[in-house]
Amino acid sequence: MMLENYIKFINHASVLISNGKVGLLSDPWYFGDAFHKGWSLMHENRKSDILKILDEVGYIWISHEHPDHFSVPFFLDTEIKTKINERGIKILFQETIDKRVYNFFKNSDYQIIELSENKLFSLDKDFEIKLHKSHFYDSALIIKINELNILNLNDCPL
Repeated sequence: MMLENYIKFINHASVLISNGKVGLLSDPWYFGDAFHKGWSLMHENRKSDILKILDEVGYIWISHEHPDHFSVPFFLDTEIKTKINERGIKILFQETIDKRVYNFFKNSDYQIIELSENKLFSLDKDFEIKLHKSHFYDSALIIKINELNILNLNDCPL
């Protein structure tokens, strides 16, 4: 079982995890700055490459609200938004009290699913995820594809 068959690094904290049928993309920040121009990417992805990546995606998971993980410009880009909606890609985010991120996606006409902590969510027959919350806003994702277990921490301190 080769990990590179399941995990593809895209940029910064963004990886594409796939079982060959369904793809889960994490934290898409591919262009622009973050933290009021305090951070920038070492490499910005071309729009054509981003749109190609979205062809492999069924779900996008946002780990938390920091702009290097939840890139608002990515989701407001017209071509990207059109591609996400045409493909029926669903956004996954943790259940929160303030519903700020959930409302952003709902009000922007995206399909958003709130993940409850420590509850299995099936993406496909042999592809399950479970969200683990940490502190006020961070989350990690426990991913099981067939017999492979992956822990996506991003910035999540455990």
